[in-house]
Amino acid sequence: AVVSTQSGHYGRGSGKSGYNRSQILYFLAENICRRKEDFAEVIAQSTGRKYDDGMQEVDTSLQRLFMAAAWADKFASSPWEQKDPVGVIGITAPAQWPMLGLCSLLGPAIAAGNTVVVLPSDKFPLVAADLCQVIATSDIPGGVVNMVYGSQSPLSLILAQHQHVQAVWYFGYPEGCHVMTKEGVENNKQVWSEEYDKRKWNSLVQGTGYTINNHCYNNKVVIMPAGDSFAN
Repeated sequence: AVVSTQSGHYGRGSGKSGYNRSQILYFLAENICRRKEDFAEVIAQSTGRKYDDGMQEVDTSLQRLFMAAAWADKFASSPWEQKDPVGVIGITAPAQWPMLGLCSLLGPAIAAGNTVVVLPSDKFPLVAADLCQVIATSDIPGGVVNMVYGSQSPLSLILAQHQHVQAVWYFGYPEGCHVMTKEGVENNKQVWSEEYDKRKWNSLVQGTGYTINNHCYNNKVVIMPAGDSFAN
């Protein structure tokens, strides 16, 4: 999966502008919208929740994707700050929100021009499997989104140790957070780790915004010297 991301040219120099990425995300959200009832049914059957709860999760997931699409061309570089995609991001999605947690992380990462290796919820994998079918027909370039199914704990460790993965986003158990941080330090990798139940993904404040977007970019600040040499 990590090898596939190397061919998933999507960021700077790929020919895909922020506007192009926004249109792709809009198209993805529209395709999911056509299958809202199917996704709600799968969520309800997988998690044991009511159908209306499943539909609410689908609707909120669509809001996340539309919001990411709207922001795709807004986080542009400025004369004093350059924003580059992180590169390859390994995402361990929160298990308790099989669709919402995945879309809340996947949308901003793609909007910024990154490629991703996603470990979907190992408790409710059918939701991610259906989402893959939609992604495959939504004009997302090959190699940009890679789903790996299985137990999240050992697979997330492999991602944290992989030298071609530039960042790891982990939402799991407390002991896993400590392991991700340790492995990230050892191979100079960006690590964003939180316990799976600390963030309210159905909250507009915690499920969106700069907290997530800031992890999608490498910010390079341009320092302009003052004085005669700069004035001339």
